[in-house]
Amino acid sequence: MVKIEDFKLSCELTGHKLDVRAVAEGKGFIVSGSRDKTAKVWSATGNGYEDTATLKNHTNYVGAVLVVEANGWVCTGSNDATICVFQYPGPPEPIGVLKGHTSTVCALAAGHNATTLISGSWDKTAKIWTNAPGSMTNLTLVGHEAAVWAVACLSNGKYITGSADKNIFVWNEKGEKLVVLKGHKDCVRGLCALPKGGFLSCSNDATIRYWNDTYECVKEFHGHSNYIYSIARSDAWGDEIFISGGEDSTIRMWHLKEGALGEALQMPAQSVWALAGLRNGDIVSGTSDATVRVFTASADRAASEELQAAYRVAVEVRQSESAKQLGGMNVNDLPGPESLLSEGRDGQTRIVRHPNGKILCYQWTNGKWECVGDVMGASDGDTGKQLYEGREYDYVFSVNLSDDAPNLKLPYNRGEDPWFVAQRFIHKHNLPQVYLEQVANFIVKNSDNAPVASAIGNSYYDPFTGGSRYVPGSSAEASQFRPDAVNTDPFTGGSSYTTQTPNVSLATNAGKPANGAGNLDPFTGGSSYTTGSSEVKKSNTHFPHHHYVMLENADLSKVLVKLKELNANIDDPSGSIRMSDDTLDDIVRYAAEVMSSPEQNSVCLTALKFLYTNWPTEKLFPIMDITRLIVREARACHEVFSDAAFFSTFLQHVNHLPANQLMAARCFANMLAHQAGRNVVVENIRAIVDRLNMIRGGSANLQIALASFYLNLSMTQLDKLTSVDFCRVLAGTIGELLSWLTDNEATYRAYQALGNLLSIKGAGMGAVAETLKANGALTDKILFNISSEQPNFVKLNECASYLYELLA
Repeated sequence: MVKIEDFKLSCELTGHKLDVRAVAEGKGFIVSGSRDKTAKVWSATGNGYEDTATLKNHTNYVGAVLVVEANGWVCTGSNDATICVFQYPGPPEPIGVLKGHTSTVCALAAGHNATTLISGSWDKTAKIWTNAPGSMTNLTLVGHEAAVWAVACLSNGKYITGSADKNIFVWNEKGEKLVVLKGHKDCVRGLCALPKGGFLSCSNDATIRYWNDTYECVKEFHGHSNYIYSIARSDAWGDEIFISGGEDSTIRMWHLKEGALGEALQMPAQSVWALAGLRNGDIVSGTSDATVRVFTASADRAASEELQAAYRVAVEVRQSESAKQLGGMNVNDLPGPESLLSEGRDGQTRIVRHPNGKILCYQWTNGKWECVGDVMGASDGDTGKQLYEGREYDYVFSVNLSDDAPNLKLPYNRGEDPWFVAQRFIHKHNLPQVYLEQVANFIVKNSDNAPVASAIGNSYYDPFTGGSRYVPGSSAEASQFRPDAVNTDPFTGGSSYTTQTPNVSLATNAGKPANGAGNLDPFTGGSSYTTGSSEVKKSNTHFPHHHYVMLENADLSKVLVKLKELNANIDDPSGSIRMSDDTLDDIVRYAAEVMSSPEQNSVCLTALKFLYTNWPTEKLFPIMDITRLIVREARACHEVFSDAAFFSTFLQHVNHLPANQLMAARCFANMLAHQAGRNVVVENIRAIVDRLNMIRGGSANLQIALASFYLNLSMTQLDKLTSVDFCRVLAGTIGELLSWLTDNEATYRAYQALGNLLSIKGAGMGAVAETLKANGALTDKILFNISSEQPNFVKLNECASYLYELLA
């Protein structure tokens, strides 16, 4: 009896640019479909195959292929919701395009005669096309509550469909539902009819089920450790042997009675998307590394020993890669070569994982991505070093600042100065300066052999301030923030972290030095600048500010979990509102890849907009969180918000709910980072500001989001002045916002926004300053920030000083 260990590599077929999602066999050829929007025909030549045709009619990725040999048809199903029927051999244009589905066509199977097809779609339906390809006549099979991922035609004349709703339905040729089969605990991804009756099903629950001809589940197969995407058989193996492949990088072989036939055929790719058993007994696979592979049990068709050795090395690289970390990130999470299809900006670098396991660094130079070398030293836990952004470190700490933000990476090498590293970390992540001491002490506490700086003979030159470093225990210590005042150290496990600066005593004389210098600067040891100071003031680096703020940190794994939880609990008696898990997976994946994707995913954007119009407002905050990530990309932003009706719908959800307020403010801030978003915001600015003005309090995160929005909005006037009246009204709005802001970082950004407006030259711009001067509460707040220095937040004091000068 054949077993999986008998199969060796026969050949590798390269030519696709992205994942191969589907494979099928024709007479003398193989067909593959890919995320690169094409299908390829590979014709048999000797013991191998060659690329003889590329079918390019689809506008989105190809997720299903089918060969109908009786007619010489190659059929392809796509994310563009159509099915193309090609004549092969024949012209590259389809002889028919079947339209009727409203979402991705993800499954195809032959019907009971040469002109009948069955298709499955994300639109929750299957269709039996009764007179393809010249007619759109079809029977629509309605009843599933989620995407129909798999379809098949049984030997007894019945049709079966498998869905993300975990169920399998049996239908007659009239489109009437006969039986509902339950048992799988997750999405049904594949179906395979058996020649003697009955069928097989595979699922995201990592199991395979064998259903007999009376639709009873008579056996369950276990072995895969992750999702199973595909299941297939070949007459050459007999009636009772089949194969399966999935997300665990393996192909496995099974017998209906004996179970597993051998261990597993390891693949050098993460996902085995598709399998087919060929009539000669070979196996063909389509995988996430854009490669079609053929495996054979015949020594005559096996690849050369050299190629097989190279394949074994690729598998070993893949296996070791799965355990490696790169800067605290699994290397499998790094973008693939497809990320190089999108343009970069001058000097930008990108680390890319290639299918052969290599990790290379690219830089955008002269309008293209140039490879600058290998990224070496990805840690597998044995070297004692960890790689972060291309450099090795003794430590890469994972710092969790808040529940709604992802962990930040804090790299550190033994021998480095903890305070210097802490300052670098704060600048990089735009954190409040108040955390300098906590970060430094965290490093000291959690790294062995880390030097603790002495307060005596402090000759260290601080590159950030130009003076000597502040060291706890020095004469300046009395003026420093103490963790026990309000919020204890978020890095060492004290009370919970908020981005709002702790309430520190601001107006006592006890903390002043005896010489009356006042406001001792913890970095330089001298007094900070005040309006009465005789010191020479630093140059103004706070405004005008020209770099748009992007609020893009997100833990999408948590967002996805929350989405699925809300989706599962949605009140949906009609079954028309709840989304499939796969659709949610695709939406979240698209949000993560939107900046590197060569094109927008219209299917995901349509699904996103559908949720806004159908889900209750209290469940929309994770959708709004995803939206603010998607709108970072100009084309996607335009496609989502160019529809005035949808923009009005979105705005309605900016209501009394704090989570919705936060996500909307972040979304509007991110939209201003590119011209397409700026056009939408400016066109709807009155409605947006009216909504945001309803907010009169909130968390530090909300305050920062609102201030960031107005800061970005002020920058649009630096680029091109709209009108004096616009700037005057905007200044007044920011002044009102400042009346209730309590977070230092939010206050600083709002001051920067006002500084931007006051820096604009032109006739009539004096009206902006007059508007702000008339706001007595604002002037008092600015003076307060000048005279009452916030420990470790010098930039706020400096910015307030420069702002006051423009108003004086």
